[in-house]
Amino acid sequence: LHLFSPCGGVPRNNASEGMQFTISHTIAIILSVGIARVANTSARPSPRPLFFGRRGGTSCFAHQRGLRGSAPSYVFSQPSFSNRVQSISVLHPKSSMSLSSTTKLYTSLPNFLDSIYEDVSERLKHQHHNNGINIIMGNEAGDTDSIMSSLCLGYVNNVHSTDNCKTATEVLLDVPIVSIPRADIALRRDAMLLLDMAGIIVSHLYFLDDEIVTSKLLANTEQATKITLVDHNQIRSSLAYLTSKVTEIVDHHEDENAHQSVSTESGKRIIAFEDGQATVASTCTLVAERLFQSLDPTTKIDGALGIVLLGTILLDSVNMLPEAGKGTARDADGIQHLLKRTDWSSCANTTPTLVDAATLGKIFPNGRDNSPDTTTFFEVLSNAKFDPKFWYGMSVMDCLRIDYKKFTANGPLVRSIGLSSVLMDMDSIMDKENFHEDMANYMSKEGVDLFGILSLYFEDGNKPVREMLLTGYDEVVDSF
Repeated sequence: LHLFSPCGGVPRNNASEGMQFTISHTIAIILSVGIARVANTSARPSPRPLFFGRRGGTSCFAHQRGLRGSAPSYVFSQPSFSNRVQSISVLHPKSSMSLSSTTKLYTSLPNFLDSIYEDVSERLKHQHHNNGINIIMGNEAGDTDSIMSSLCLGYVNNVHSTDNCKTATEVLLDVPIVSIPRADIALRRDAMLLLDMAGIIVSHLYFLDDEIVTSKLLANTEQATKITLVDHNQIRSSLAYLTSKVTEIVDHHEDENAHQSVSTESGKRIIAFEDGQATVASTCTLVAERLFQSLDPTTKIDGALGIVLLGTILLDSVNMLPEAGKGTARDADGIQHLLKRTDWSSCANTTPTLVDAATLGKIFPNGRDNSPDTTTFFEVLSNAKFDPKFWYGMSVMDCLRIDYKKFTANGPLVRSIGLSSVLMDMDSIMDKENFHEDMANYMSKEGVDLFGILSLYFEDGNKPVREMLLTGYDEVVDSF
């Protein structure tokens, strides 16, 4: 880890390597601070920000007291995003996991999702120990990978089975849940675009705050309900009462060593992270691997499934650009399989409402019966996600909640950490009206001891730039 020390030094293995800001680094920084708890923390003043950065080629650490009064001067980080693409020799694992099967015929991903939306209530009425529901749910940030991997894994588990010996009354029904409130999906423009292109009706999806989800599917009952975590490997703190129901993990982040009853040996703990790095850029790559391992080499998948998986992997791997350092050999393999083994004609008749005909023509230059141009497809999705007008037009609160994650810690002062990722430069978000007040209110609402904003934007075409701001109450800042 490249850790920041209070005196300003940045230990690193290579002097030419730029600073890398990751969640792991942030938490490591916080947990490395060993200082006694301040006795009286009940009456806390407004938090103040800390910044990690580089100035004049020298690593520096700075913080600014107070959030009120005259505008302070700040020091930001603008690290280079180092190229971490490695030559990876991959053997696709032959999972011993049995995928659940049903006798109901789902003809496509949209058809599956429509049917699940209609059939869950009936399944809940007749649950018994052999006939329950498996909830598939992404992380609390609810980004595109979390959303799409849960939807697609549910479809793959229910349709593309490697175990056809059981009847529909003897298996779990896999039910994907979009892991954010229903009102927040409109903020995920890239996800909305993918769903639209695939012909998936958003109103037919289950969301975290739907009444049937809160009162039935995620209720703390004795019903035969199991949970599969995708794109994270520890259930969020607000659902900790369901910890015992977690029976499967499909993820590509560092293992937090939770849910130890879900073992790697069982084939139920798939965490694509080794030697400090993710071995795939996207959870959807893991779903694609499972999908193609379960199919005959000549079988093609439906176009909607191909669009959703391909688009998400392209986004997460930054179109496999080497300078981004995100894509791996497994992602590249998944992309090629999806391009060659998708029946693109099966969704050629859908009529997207968020993409005009001219743009569709560029995405599918050889017609919608044929595979898309990956570069154009990526650019359209990326532009929707990073659209400056969209980000500049949002309130501070919307910017902070669009991609937010909360972590627990065991430090003497820092017991909880909140991190919001934004797709704009730090100057621009701080220039928003009521930034300081809204940030302090959001931090208070989430009840965290330390709050961070991780920004990402691109300059000079495809060069990614990352910045980080940390803010906390006085006793937390002083501990640094």
